[in-house]
Amino acid sequence: MAERAGAGSSAGPSAAASLLDLSDEQRRILAYASALGSEFDFELLRASMGADEEALAEEVERLVHRGILRERAGGGRFGFDEEEVRGQIYRSLTESRLRVLHRKIGTVLEEMYPDPPPEVLSELGRHYFLGKAPEKSSRYNRRAAEIAREGDEPEVAIHHLERVLVDLAALGESRRRERAEVAEALGDLSYATGNFRAADRYFTEALEHADTADPKVHARLLLARAEVARENLNVDAAVTGAAQALRYFNQVDDRVGIAQTYRLLGRVAFQRGLYREALDESMRALETLPARADPRLRGRLAIDIGNAFSSLGSQVRPEAIEWYERAIERLREAGDWGELARAYHNLGVSVGEVRPQDGLDYLAEARTAAERAHDARATGRSLLSGVEMRLAIGDLEEAERDNEQAGRLLERLGDRLGMQQVVVNRGLIAEKRGQWDDAERAYTEGLAVARRYQLLGDEAEAQFHLARLCYKTRNLDGARAALRAARELKIGELRPHLLPAYEELVRQVAEPAPPAAGAATSDEHPL
Repeated sequence: MAERAGAGSSAGPSAAASLLDLSDEQRRILAYASALGSEFDFELLRASMGADEEALAEEVERLVHRGILRERAGGGRFGFDEEEVRGQIYRSLTESRLRVLHRKIGTVLEEMYPDPPPEVLSELGRHYFLGKAPEKSSRYNRRAAEIAREGDEPEVAIHHLERVLVDLAALGESRRRERAEVAEALGDLSYATGNFRAADRYFTEALEHADTADPKVHARLLLARAEVARENLNVDAAVTGAAQALRYFNQVDDRVGIAQTYRLLGRVAFQRGLYREALDESMRALETLPARADPRLRGRLAIDIGNAFSSLGSQVRPEAIEWYERAIERLREAGDWGELARAYHNLGVSVGEVRPQDGLDYLAEARTAAERAHDARATGRSLLSGVEMRLAIGDLEEAERDNEQAGRLLERLGDRLGMQQVVVNRGLIAEKRGQWDDAERAYTEGLAVARRYQLLGDEAEAQFHLARLCYKTRNLDGARAALRAARELKIGELRPHLLPAYEELVRQVAEPAPPAAGAATSDEHPL
């Protein structure tokens, strides 16, 4: 990129000395070169400057001998020997001069490439954006963004669309509708890459500029913001937004929109531990969908239905697995890599409860899909979910490695739900090592986070882990209190896979002599 570098950096002594005693023509050459970028084609430089070929070649040769420029093998392409030098030259130019340079370079690129390839489209977007030519900049950056999206490069697409948003603002009120469309696209891309804070900001901006006469657009954006609120554990905002969206969708009889709203309400119910309600809402969404609805939406709904079955107990685990496999088939065909990662992740969790190694294999597939979707959050969560499986097969070091890697990813993304699991996992690892104080601190911290965000299932699970730890350390009163709290939270409904281990622990706590701390125990839940 050739955008202006930060004012805090400066070239070193040797670089600064190399810029002394330059001729006016050499300074002009370097000005154009700095605008072209770290490397540039000689012919593009010549055409942009309108220079004589031989005279320019001689001057460029002198700049190579002075150590300012360097020639690439094969000739015809040059670059700055030090990026700091390019930055120093570029920063020394006025805004007016930069506009002229970038516009001239853009014009020459258009003449050289009437049908520009993707890499030239990107450069055209850059030069016209920096040249303050918003009409052309928005056109080329939109085309570059489309290519990036098709090529599974969401961050690149976001970069181009952010420029488009700036351009449309410069073009005035007549482009409000386009601003809303671009902001919504940016929200979708940000959500897909796990940046929920940015997604909410863009969806809010889209609402501000959307056509007030189109209830369907308003409903779609309200639902998008509600989905972000759900991800951010703001359940009240999610439910309120879904209710508002549903009113708009009903006004225009948008059955797909209505189904998507039911799906969101099902996901909210699942998050609150209301699994039967979650299943009912998901089935309601499936029944509402038109026959020719987007297969991606059907695939996503299949994941949600699988999640509900998976959480209703081991007796319906086969139904959960069947729905996950159905989701994988549809999402793979649709190329929906982000949701495919979620399907593999949840299949891995369900299978891993009884076959840890198979579960880890599915989680590896989830990470592959997440990497293709550029979704760091999905990568982090798949690492997290494998921790208990690794502990179950005795891979303690690998479990800790994956947990801490996930923690770094999710902390950077502000994923509070994920970080709660990171903390509890630290407790599980410490407990396996016999580090009782560290384990207790981790479980207590995990409890606090679960309570803060009303994550009843996570709170019940953390209480169970704490009860087991207290039993191992002969703190029977603490164990009984934690077991009672888990029962009051309905651990049997929220975490049915833990119920057998919970009931066994209740029986053991009632016995007079618990095992000594650190002794091998047969009552430990198979993590």
